[in-house]
Amino acid sequence: MSDVIEIEVPIEEIEARRARIEKARRFERPDRVPVVPAIAHRFLVPRVGVRFKDYYRDPETMLRTQLLAQKWLMENVRTDAHAITGAWVGAWTDFQNTFEAGSLGCEVVFPDDDIPWVRKGWVADDADLRRLEAMDFIGSGLNARQVEYRRAMMRAAEEYPVRFQGGPVFHPGRNPALTHTTDGPFGVAGDLMGQTELFLAVCDRPDFVRELLRIVTGKLIAWLDFCGREENLPEPRGLAWTDDLAVSLSAEQYRDVVLPSERRLRFHFAGRASFHMCGKTDHLLEIFADDLKIDEFQGFGYQVDLDRIAAVMGGRVVLIGNVNPMLIRAGTPEDVRRATRAVLERLAPCGGLIVQDGNNIPPGSPLANINAMMEAAERYEPGAA
Repeated sequence: MSDVIEIEVPIEEIEARRARIEKARRFERPDRVPVVPAIAHRFLVPRVGVRFKDYYRDPETMLRTQLLAQKWLMENVRTDAHAITGAWVGAWTDFQNTFEAGSLGCEVVFPDDDIPWVRKGWVADDADLRRLEAMDFIGSGLNARQVEYRRAMMRAAEEYPVRFQGGPVFHPGRNPALTHTTDGPFGVAGDLMGQTELFLAVCDRPDFVRELLRIVTGKLIAWLDFCGREENLPEPRGLAWTDDLAVSLSAEQYRDVVLPSERRLRFHFAGRASFHMCGKTDHLLEIFADDLKIDEFQGFGYQVDLDRIAAVMGGRVVLIGNVNPMLIRAGTPEDVRRATRAVLERLAPCGGLIVQDGNNIPPGSPLANINAMMEAAERYEPGAA
Protein backbone atom coordinates (compact mmCIF):
# COMPACT_ATOMS: atom_id res chain seq x y z
CA MET A 1 0.00 0.00 0.00
CA SER A 2 1.55 3.29 -1.10
CA ASP A 3 -1.58 5.43 -1.45
CA VAL A 4 -1.93 7.94 1.35
CA ILE A 5 -4.27 6.89 4.15
CA GLU A 6 -6.48 9.95 4.29
CA ILE A 7 -8.07 10.63 7.68
CA GLU A 8 -11.07 12.87 7.15
CA VAL A 9 -10.53 15.06 10.17
CA PRO A 10 -9.20 18.59 9.54
CA ILE A 11 -5.73 19.25 10.88
CA GLU A 12 -7.12 22.35 12.60
CA GLU A 13 -9.50 20.13 14.57
CA ILE A 14 -6.61 17.84 15.55
CA GLU A 15 -4.66 20.82 16.88
CA ALA A 16 -7.72 22.14 18.73
CA ARG A 17 -8.10 18.77 20.43
CA ARG A 18 -4.43 18.75 21.39
CA ALA A 19 -4.71 22.21 22.92
CA ARG A 20 -7.88 21.23 24.82
CA ILE A 21 -6.21 18.16 26.35
CA GLU A 22 -3.05 20.07 27.23
CA LYS A 23 -5.05 22.78 28.99
CA ALA A 24 -6.94 20.20 31.02
CA ARG A 25 -3.68 18.54 32.02
CA ARG A 26 -2.35 21.90 33.22
CA PHE A 27 -5.54 22.51 35.26
CA GLU A 28 -6.40 25.41 32.98
CA ARG A 29 -9.93 25.98 31.71
CA PRO A 30 -10.43 24.64 28.17
CA ASP A 31 -13.38 25.65 26.00
CA ARG A 32 -15.10 22.48 27.27
CA VAL A 33 -14.16 19.36 29.20
CA PRO A 34 -12.28 16.97 26.87
CA VAL A 35 -13.62 13.49 26.13
CA VAL A 36 -11.44 10.53 25.10
CA PRO A 37 -13.27 7.17 24.99
CA ALA A 38 -10.90 4.26 25.71
CA ILE A 39 -11.30 2.10 22.62
CA ALA A 40 -8.67 -0.62 22.37
CA HIS A 41 -7.68 -3.08 19.69
CA ARG A 42 -10.04 -5.80 20.85
CA PHE A 43 -12.77 -3.42 19.66
CA LEU A 44 -10.92 -1.93 16.67
CA VAL A 45 -9.25 -4.82 14.84
CA PRO A 46 -12.51 -6.50 13.73
CA ARG A 47 -13.81 -3.10 12.60
CA VAL A 48 -11.33 -3.09 9.72
CA GLY A 49 -12.03 -6.66 8.66
CA VAL A 50 -8.87 -8.31 10.00
CA ARG A 51 -8.75 -11.53 12.03
CA PHE A 52 -6.62 -11.52 15.14
CA LYS A 53 -4.69 -14.58 13.97
CA ASP A 54 -3.47 -12.58 10.97
CA TYR A 55 -2.95 -9.39 12.95
CA TYR A 56 -0.54 -11.05 15.38
CA ARG A 57 1.18 -13.23 12.81
CA ASP A 58 2.69 -10.50 10.65
CA PRO A 59 4.17 -7.10 11.66
CA GLU A 60 3.21 -5.34 8.44
CA THR A 61 -0.40 -6.52 8.83
CA MET A 62 -0.27 -5.23 12.41
CA LEU A 63 0.95 -1.81 11.27
CA ARG A 64 -1.57 -1.51 8.43
CA THR A 65 -4.45 -2.66 10.65
CA GLN A 66 -3.60 -0.18 13.38
CA LEU A 67 -3.49 2.75 10.98
CA LEU A 68 -6.79 1.80 9.34
CA ALA A 69 -8.29 1.26 12.79
CA GLN A 70 -7.23 4.74 13.89
CA LYS A 71 -8.72 6.15 10.68
CA TRP A 72 -12.03 4.44 11.53
CA LEU A 73 -11.89 5.70 15.12
CA MET A 74 -11.09 9.30 14.18
CA GLU A 75 -13.82 9.41 11.55
CA ASN A 76 -16.57 7.70 13.56
CA VAL A 77 -16.02 8.28 17.26
CA ARG A 78 -16.54 11.70 18.82
CA THR A 79 -13.28 12.11 20.67
CA ASP A 80 -10.58 14.57 21.60
CA ALA A 81 -7.90 12.00 20.75
CA HIS A 82 -5.39 13.79 18.55
CA ALA A 83 -2.68 11.22 17.79
CA ILE A 84 -2.73 7.93 15.93
CA THR A 85 0.69 6.71 17.04
CA GLY A 86 2.25 5.50 20.26
CA ALA A 87 2.09 2.60 22.68
CA TRP A 88 -1.51 1.31 22.94
CA VAL A 89 -2.51 3.49 19.96
CA GLY A 90 -0.90 2.82 16.58
CA ALA A 91 2.40 2.00 14.86
CA TRP A 92 3.03 -0.07 17.96
CA THR A 93 4.25 -3.60 18.67
CA ASP A 94 0.99 -4.83 20.13
CA PHE A 95 1.01 -7.92 22.30
CA GLN A 96 -1.50 -6.48 24.78
CA ASN A 97 -1.05 -7.39 28.45
CA THR A 98 0.98 -10.55 27.76
CA PHE A 99 4.39 -9.24 26.70
CA GLU A 100 5.94 -9.21 30.16
CA ALA A 101 4.80 -12.66 31.27
CA GLY A 102 5.55 -13.88 27.74
CA SER A 103 9.17 -12.79 28.18
CA LEU A 104 9.50 -14.39 31.62
CA GLY A 105 8.74 -18.03 30.92
CA CYS A 106 4.94 -18.04 30.70
CA GLU A 107 3.15 -19.50 27.69
CA VAL A 108 0.98 -17.05 25.77
CA VAL A 109 -2.02 -18.24 23.76
CA PHE A 110 -2.97 -16.46 20.51
CA PRO A 111 -6.60 -17.30 19.64
CA ASP A 112 -7.82 -16.96 16.08
CA ASP A 113 -10.44 -14.37 16.97
CA ASP A 114 -9.35 -12.59 20.14
CA ILE A 115 -6.41 -10.94 21.88
CA PRO A 116 -3.73 -13.12 23.51
CA TRP A 117 -3.84 -14.39 27.07
CA VAL A 118 -1.36 -15.93 29.55
CA ARG A 119 -1.47 -19.56 30.67
CA LYS A 120 -0.79 -20.72 34.23
CA GLY A 121 2.21 -19.28 36.05
CA TRP A 122 5.28 -21.25 37.13
CA VAL A 123 7.01 -19.43 40.01
CA ALA A 124 6.48 -21.25 43.32
CA ASP A 125 9.69 -21.40 45.38
CA ASP A 126 13.12 -19.87 45.93
CA ALA A 127 14.71 -21.93 43.16
CA ASP A 128 12.17 -20.47 40.76
CA LEU A 129 13.07 -16.97 41.92
CA ARG A 130 16.72 -17.59 41.10
CA ARG A 131 15.76 -18.94 37.67
CA LEU A 132 13.59 -15.88 37.11
CA GLU A 133 16.36 -13.51 38.14
CA ALA A 134 18.72 -15.06 35.57
CA MET A 135 16.31 -14.68 32.64
CA ASP A 136 17.04 -12.36 29.74
CA PHE A 137 13.91 -10.21 29.79
CA ILE A 138 14.87 -7.98 26.86
CA GLY A 139 16.32 -10.48 24.41
CA SER A 140 13.86 -13.37 24.70
CA GLY A 141 10.19 -14.23 24.41
CA LEU A 142 7.69 -11.61 23.30
CA ASN A 143 10.07 -8.73 24.01
CA ALA A 144 12.48 -10.13 21.45
CA ARG A 145 9.54 -10.43 19.06
CA GLN A 146 8.60 -6.81 19.78
CA VAL A 147 12.05 -5.70 18.65
CA GLU A 148 11.77 -7.82 15.48
CA TYR A 149 8.29 -6.45 14.73
CA ARG A 150 9.44 -2.88 15.29
CA ARG A 151 12.24 -3.26 12.77
CA ALA A 152 9.89 -4.88 10.26
CA MET A 153 7.43 -2.00 10.68
CA MET A 154 10.25 0.46 10.04
CA ARG A 155 11.15 -1.36 6.82
CA ALA A 156 7.53 -1.15 5.67
CA ALA A 157 6.99 2.45 6.83
CA GLU A 158 7.20 4.15 3.43
CA GLU A 159 4.31 2.01 2.17
CA TYR A 160 1.94 3.51 4.73
CA PRO A 161 1.82 7.31 4.50
CA VAL A 162 -0.94 9.06 6.46
CA ARG A 163 -2.47 12.52 6.28
CA PHE A 164 -5.05 14.43 8.26
CA GLN A 165 -7.26 16.64 6.12
CA GLY A 166 -5.25 19.71 5.12
CA GLY A 167 -2.13 18.53 6.94
CA PRO A 168 1.24 17.15 5.86
CA VAL A 169 1.91 13.52 4.96
CA PHE A 170 3.67 11.56 7.69
CA HIS A 171 4.83 7.95 8.09
CA PRO A 172 3.91 6.48 11.50
CA GLY A 173 6.01 3.36 10.91
CA ARG A 174 9.28 5.26 10.82
CA ASN A 175 9.56 5.18 14.63
CA PRO A 176 7.03 2.64 15.90
CA ALA A 177 6.55 2.29 19.64
CA LEU A 178 7.53 -0.69 21.68
CA THR A 179 5.21 -1.31 24.62
CA HIS A 180 6.94 1.22 26.88
CA THR A 181 4.30 0.86 29.57
CA THR A 182 3.98 -1.91 32.14
CA ASP A 183 1.32 -3.97 33.88
CA GLY A 184 3.16 -3.24 37.12
CA PRO A 185 5.13 -5.38 39.57
CA PHE A 186 2.15 -7.01 41.26
CA GLY A 187 0.26 -7.64 38.02
CA VAL A 188 3.26 -9.34 36.41
CA ALA A 189 3.85 -11.33 39.62
CA GLY A 190 0.24 -12.55 39.35
CA ASP A 191 0.97 -13.95 35.89
CA LEU A 192 4.18 -15.57 37.10
CA MET A 193 2.71 -17.24 40.19
CA GLY A 194 -0.96 -17.45 39.34
CA GLN A 195 -3.27 -14.87 40.85
CA THR A 196 -4.77 -17.06 43.56
CA GLU A 197 -1.33 -18.30 44.56
CA LEU A 198 -0.01 -14.74 44.75
CA PHE A 199 -2.81 -13.53 47.02
CA LEU A 200 -2.29 -16.50 49.33
CA ALA A 201 1.42 -15.77 49.42
CA VAL A 202 0.80 -12.13 50.38
CA CYS A 203 -0.83 -13.49 53.54
CA ASP A 204 1.35 -16.54 54.18
CA ARG A 205 4.74 -15.71 52.60
CA PRO A 206 5.02 -11.92 52.34
CA ASP A 207 8.85 -12.01 52.23
CA PHE A 208 8.70 -14.34 49.23
CA VAL A 209 6.35 -11.92 47.46
CA ARG A 210 8.60 -8.96 48.26
CA GLU A 211 11.55 -10.77 46.72
CA LEU A 212 9.52 -11.68 43.65
CA LEU A 213 8.46 -8.05 43.28
CA ARG A 214 12.06 -6.89 43.67
CA ILE A 215 13.18 -9.12 40.80
CA VAL A 216 10.24 -8.23 38.59
CA THR A 217 10.62 -4.50 39.18
CA GLY A 218 14.27 -4.57 38.18
CA LYS A 219 13.37 -6.27 34.92
CA LEU A 220 10.54 -3.85 34.20
CA ILE A 221 12.88 -0.89 34.66
CA ALA A 222 15.53 -2.46 32.42
CA TRP A 223 12.95 -2.97 29.65
CA LEU A 224 11.57 0.54 29.93
CA ASP A 225 15.09 1.99 29.81
CA PHE A 226 15.78 -0.13 26.71
CA CYS A 227 12.60 1.22 25.06
CA GLY A 228 13.73 4.76 25.75
CA ARG A 229 17.04 4.15 24.00
CA GLU A 230 15.51 2.29 21.06
CA GLU A 231 12.84 4.92 20.40
CA ASN A 232 14.99 7.89 21.36
CA LEU A 233 12.31 9.05 23.78
CA PRO A 234 12.77 12.54 25.24
CA GLU A 235 14.16 13.15 28.70
CA PRO A 236 13.09 13.46 31.40
CA ARG A 237 11.15 10.30 30.73
CA GLY A 238 7.62 9.95 31.97
CA LEU A 239 5.99 6.70 33.03
CA ALA A 240 2.56 5.30 32.22
CA TRP A 241 1.80 2.13 34.14
CA THR A 242 -0.91 0.06 35.75
CA ASP A 243 -1.26 -2.50 38.50
CA ASP A 244 -4.86 -3.67 38.24
CA LEU A 245 -4.42 -6.84 40.25
CA ALA A 246 -3.43 -4.94 43.38
CA VAL A 247 -6.88 -3.36 43.68
CA SER A 248 -7.96 -6.44 45.66
CA LEU A 249 -5.40 -5.81 48.42
CA SER A 250 -6.20 -3.84 51.53
CA ALA A 251 -4.46 -0.51 51.95
CA GLU A 252 -2.30 -2.07 54.68
CA GLN A 253 -1.24 -4.99 52.46
CA TYR A 254 -0.56 -2.65 49.55
CA ARG A 255 1.65 -0.40 51.68
CA ASP A 256 3.50 -3.29 53.29
CA VAL A 257 4.13 -5.54 50.30
CA VAL A 258 3.61 -3.66 47.02
CA LEU A 259 4.31 0.02 47.60
CA PRO A 260 8.12 -0.22 47.88
CA SER A 261 8.34 -1.76 44.41
CA GLU A 262 5.81 0.68 42.99
CA ARG A 263 7.84 3.59 44.36
CA ARG A 264 11.05 2.16 42.95
CA LEU A 265 9.43 1.90 39.52
CA ARG A 266 7.67 5.26 39.64
CA PHE A 267 10.63 7.33 40.88
CA HIS A 268 13.10 5.77 38.48
CA PHE A 269 11.51 8.21 36.00
CA ALA A 270 11.61 11.96 36.54
CA GLY A 271 8.87 12.92 34.09
CA ARG A 272 5.10 12.83 34.25
CA ALA A 273 3.54 9.82 36.03
CA SER A 274 0.27 8.43 34.65
CA PHE A 275 -1.20 5.53 36.61
CA HIS A 276 -4.14 3.25 35.88
CA MET A 277 -6.00 0.85 38.11
CA CYS A 278 -9.42 -0.62 37.34
CA GLY A 279 -12.06 -1.28 39.95
CA LYS A 280 -12.99 0.29 43.28
CA THR A 281 -9.80 2.01 44.38
CA ASP A 282 -11.29 4.30 47.05
CA HIS A 283 -9.14 2.73 49.79
CA LEU A 284 -5.90 3.32 47.84
CA LEU A 285 -6.41 6.85 46.54
CA GLU A 286 -4.30 8.57 49.22
CA ILE A 287 -1.43 6.19 48.50
CA PHE A 288 -1.53 7.02 44.79
CA ALA A 289 -1.65 10.77 45.44
CA ASP A 290 0.68 11.09 48.42
CA ASP A 291 3.15 8.19 48.21
CA LEU A 292 3.37 7.62 44.45
CA LYS A 293 2.69 11.28 43.68
CA ILE A 294 0.98 10.47 40.41
CA ASP A 295 0.19 13.31 38.03
CA GLU A 296 -2.66 11.52 36.29
CA PHE A 297 -5.13 8.78 37.22
CA GLN A 298 -6.13 7.28 33.88
CA GLY A 299 -9.25 5.20 33.30
CA PHE A 300 -10.23 5.16 36.97
CA GLY A 301 -13.05 2.71 37.62
CA TYR A 302 -16.76 3.36 37.42
CA GLN A 303 -17.01 1.91 40.94
CA VAL A 304 -14.99 4.79 42.42
CA ASP A 305 -17.01 7.18 44.60
CA LEU A 306 -16.95 10.59 42.94
CA ASP A 307 -17.13 12.54 46.20
CA ARG A 308 -14.18 10.60 47.58
CA ILE A 309 -11.93 11.00 44.57
CA ALA A 310 -12.79 14.69 44.39
CA ALA A 311 -11.78 15.11 48.03
CA VAL A 312 -8.50 13.20 47.70
CA MET A 313 -7.34 14.05 44.18
CA GLY A 314 -9.45 16.92 42.90
CA GLY A 315 -7.35 19.85 41.71
CA ARG A 316 -4.03 18.02 42.18
CA VAL A 317 -4.27 14.90 39.99
CA VAL A 318 -5.63 14.86 36.44
CA LEU A 319 -8.66 12.57 36.50
CA ILE A 320 -9.59 10.50 33.44
CA GLY A 321 -12.44 8.03 33.51
CA ASN A 322 -15.41 6.73 35.50
CA VAL A 323 -18.30 6.30 33.02
CA ASN A 324 -19.48 2.67 33.31
CA PRO A 325 -18.34 0.73 30.19
CA MET A 326 -21.09 -1.85 30.76
CA LEU A 327 -23.62 0.98 30.56
CA ILE A 328 -22.04 2.08 27.30
CA ARG A 329 -22.38 -1.49 26.02
CA ALA A 330 -25.94 -2.22 27.16
CA GLY A 331 -27.64 1.07 28.05
CA THR A 332 -29.15 3.87 26.01
CA PRO A 333 -27.57 7.14 24.87
CA GLU A 334 -29.55 8.96 27.56
CA ASP A 335 -28.23 6.54 30.20
CA VAL A 336 -24.70 7.37 29.11
CA ARG A 337 -25.38 11.10 28.99
CA ARG A 338 -26.79 10.94 32.52
CA ALA A 339 -23.76 9.05 33.85
CA THR A 340 -21.40 11.46 32.11
CA ARG A 341 -23.25 14.45 33.55
CA ALA A 342 -22.71 13.03 37.05
CA VAL A 343 -18.96 12.94 36.45
CA LEU A 344 -18.95 16.45 35.01
CA GLU A 345 -21.00 17.96 37.79
CA ARG A 346 -18.81 16.50 40.53
CA LEU A 347 -15.32 16.68 39.02
CA ALA A 348 -15.27 19.42 36.37
CA PRO A 349 -15.23 22.20 39.03
CA CYS A 350 -11.97 20.72 40.37
CA GLY A 351 -10.23 21.20 37.02
CA GLY A 352 -8.00 18.61 35.37
CA LEU A 353 -10.89 16.42 34.19
CA ILE A 354 -10.91 14.37 30.99
CA VAL A 355 -14.08 12.32 30.54
CA GLN A 356 -13.49 8.67 29.72
CA ASP A 357 -15.06 5.33 30.44
CA GLY A 358 -13.76 3.49 33.44
CA ASN A 359 -12.28 1.51 31.75
CA ASN A 360 -12.15 0.01 28.23
CA ILE A 361 -15.25 0.06 26.05
CA PRO A 362 -16.42 -3.48 25.22
CA PRO A 363 -16.67 -4.68 21.62
CA GLY A 364 -20.21 -4.39 20.30
CA SER A 365 -20.95 -1.14 22.13
CA PRO A 366 -23.26 1.04 20.00
CA LEU A 367 -21.56 4.03 18.46
CA ALA A 368 -24.45 6.26 19.61
CA ASN A 369 -23.71 5.30 23.21
CA ILE A 370 -20.00 6.00 22.87
CA ASN A 371 -20.67 9.38 21.30
CA ALA A 372 -23.17 10.25 24.01
CA MET A 373 -20.24 11.06 26.31
CA MET A 374 -19.20 13.89 24.00
CA GLU A 375 -22.79 15.07 23.72
CA ALA A 376 -22.97 15.39 27.51
CA ALA A 377 -19.70 17.32 27.63
CA GLU A 378 -20.86 19.72 24.94
CA ARG A 379 -24.14 20.36 26.80
CA TYR A 380 -22.52 20.76 30.19
CA GLU A 381 -22.68 24.27 31.64
CA PRO A 382 -20.75 24.87 34.85
CA GLY A 383 -23.01 26.00 37.63
CA ALA A 384 -26.21 24.99 35.82
CA ALA A 385 -28.79 23.06 37.81
